[in-house]
Amino acid sequence: MPGLPRMYHSVKKALLIGVQYTTTLKKIDPCWELKGAHEDPKTLRKLLVDIYGYREEDITILIDDPEEQYVWPTRENILAAMRDLVQDAQPGDHFVFSFSGHGSQVVNEDGTEEDGLDEILIPVDAVLDPATNMFQDYIKDDEVRKIIVDSLPSGSRCVMIFDCCHSGTASDLPSVFSDGLASPCSPLTTFSPRLPWKSHSQSMDMEQINVHRAPAAGHADESSQFAWMRGTRHARTRSNTMPPQSPGPDVTSWSACMDSQITYGGRKGGFFVKAFTEALRHNPHQTHAELLQSVRRELAKCTAAHNMKLTQRGKGADNQAFEPAMSPRAQLGSLRQTSYFHTPFDM
Repeated sequence: MPGLPRMYHSVKKALLIGVQYTTTLKKIDPCWELKGAHEDPKTLRKLLVDIYGYREEDITILIDDPEEQYVWPTRENILAAMRDLVQDAQPGDHFVFSFSGHGSQVVNEDGTEEDGLDEILIPVDAVLDPATNMFQDYIKDDEVRKIIVDSLPSGSRCVMIFDCCHSGTASDLPSVFSDGLASPCSPLTTFSPRLPWKSHSQSMDMEQINVHRAPAAGHADESSQFAWMRGTRHARTRSNTMPPQSPGPDVTSWSACMDSQITYGGRKGGFFVKAFTEALRHNPHQTHAELLQSVRRELAKCTAAHNMKLTQRGKGADNQAFEPAMSPRAQLGSLRQTSYFHTPFDM
């Protein structure tokens, strides 16, 4: 009698990226350095191990550490690690992808973005032209969608976390949580008539917030488990969302701010990652919508605490007048319809 097939055991894998730019963009202008970006992957790794049962050996970290103990987050290495993250993905698998670093926007050339702009992630080896503030060798939201989201089988789960500017739709998911509240743009966002996009603002170190105004800156598998994506891979309209109980992967995107906003951080890491992890440690069993509101409250507390800290000093860095920062509005996106936001969160 032939042996029974071995039961497949689902896996939990994570790819966590933090880019500080100390040896690259900082040489062009010190304000590009993000001194706490390396802390975010470590903060998230501890959360995944402590709360969600991930094994450390299944968590890959990419940071641009001077000691080169880690693989550096170059464009090539990030894309390769993204492909490795979801390679041979099976139903029941859980994946986490996070990026802490600079984010920006470029002109959308294929008409798939409502605002006419693609969101981009800035790897450590991205090339910046100081004369135009235009980047080369970035990673577009389309690539994140194609490599990670479109590779996932039905029944798998993926949580993406973006602690970077202009990250509201950084993974190109079609459904965005709306609570009916207007979300004002950050007062520190700058716009330049020279550039064909809104801005090239970087995440701000809160210790320097009053000094540095950011310069404007494969084929689908035909097996049944991949059938959900047929005919919907390249469009980005609300008709491409899936009902909460339909076949397909559970994919959510958690972003530090709206596409039009910038976000903040300090030497201990990004404010959004801090808010996200603290909200989950306080209550890991919230619905997606509840968690979003918890994160927004925590994010507001972080921003208020730093505003108070700078107010007590009486002035900003380099003796410039203190101007309070406005808390960015964290965003939640999903591959499914908006009713999915009221289901329990898991990673």
